[in-house]
Amino acid sequence: MTYILVIDHIATGGAERILIDYYHYLEAKGCKVCVFVLSGHEGQSQWTNGVNVIYGSRIDEDNIIRKTVQQTALYFKLNRLVKHVKPDVVFSFLEKSNLLTSIVRTKAVKVMTVHNVLSIQYTKVRDGFVRKALYGMIRWMYNRCGNVVAVSKQVKDDLVASFGIKSDNIYVINNYVNRGDIRKKSKDTTDNFVFVDGVRYIMNVGRFSNQKAQWKLLKAFSLYVKGENKDNVHLVLMGHGEYIDRLKQLADSLGISDKVTFLPFNVNPYKYMRHAHLFVLSSIYEGFPIVLAEASSLRIPFVGTRKAVPEEMFDDKEFWETCIFDSTTLNADFSTEIHDDERCLAALLKKGVEDETFRNKILKHTSQWESCNDKLIQFCMYDELCENREKR
Repeated sequence: MTYILVIDHIATGGAERILIDYYHYLEAKGCKVCVFVLSGHEGQSQWTNGVNVIYGSRIDEDNIIRKTVQQTALYFKLNRLVKHVKPDVVFSFLEKSNLLTSIVRTKAVKVMTVHNVLSIQYTKVRDGFVRKALYGMIRWMYNRCGNVVAVSKQVKDDLVASFGIKSDNIYVINNYVNRGDIRKKSKDTTDNFVFVDGVRYIMNVGRFSNQKAQWKLLKAFSLYVKGENKDNVHLVLMGHGEYIDRLKQLADSLGISDKVTFLPFNVNPYKYMRHAHLFVLSSIYEGFPIVLAEASSLRIPFVGTRKAVPEEMFDDKEFWETCIFDSTTLNADFSTEIHDDERCLAALLKKGVEDETFRNKILKHTSQWESCNDKLIQFCMYDELCENREKR
């Protein structure tokens, strides 16, 4: 079979990692595969080494007129590629790519994937007319496709409730990982940070951005360690992004700089993660965070926000409720003011670090999901959709 995989860009996000892994999986099966990236250029990502990539444009325009012209040009480029390649499947990731895939002319099976809770992602759209038009486009786009992949139950529920997407069009397929590969890579030695015996490390891995909300974690951590004078607890934040300097300044303002370490993004975060005593996801929202599947594969207890930690990872909803908190402040706040949701997170940090019964229950109640945490299962489910030629 011949595939075209379509994605907005390739940087360091979860959707990109899935696409690259799926590309190699399909190649190993003997399929012909190419990747169409809407914006980017050769050498931009080390993940694309050895991958057959066609770039639609070099940068993503931000001016509304230029963006419209760019999207039109991208449609014609993708249409020409489809005519040339004659794919059996066009498989797209993220909203811009899904839109182009939905309108491109082809008899190929189309599969579109949704990786975020869109109603929360688009709260930044304030203009009522623009918001109505955007919601209408999303409703039209996904209702005309019979193969929509939602990466979590939460994402599917949001598509149905907020956008009126037909439930029968949507298939929930979680993001799994290659457990064996992760465990093998986790044994590598760290080269820019020394983990000290006897210190309990709290860890977060992700882009330093508004969505990931690491400022909440810093404030909660300051409440936890300063309130009880914890000398043997340390916070490690790994990633890169536009908020790095402001987060470092906040740690300094909170008086916890000596208890917080910022590490740059690493292609092998697992050699750091294996030292974590607790993994924390402070994101305002997520679809299905791959980093939690990775933490699960290393059997690290984790806690986080209601909209970031998927309910289906737990076999007991009531226990899941004890592992999450509700994020009530949605905008970045780098002041030292502590909000109620950050106080709730501070309590979760204390429980997740110090309560061994609670920590063991997290591992127990996620063990059933972990038994299915296999990238091959995810891709076999993808294959079933790609072979379903009745629903297009």
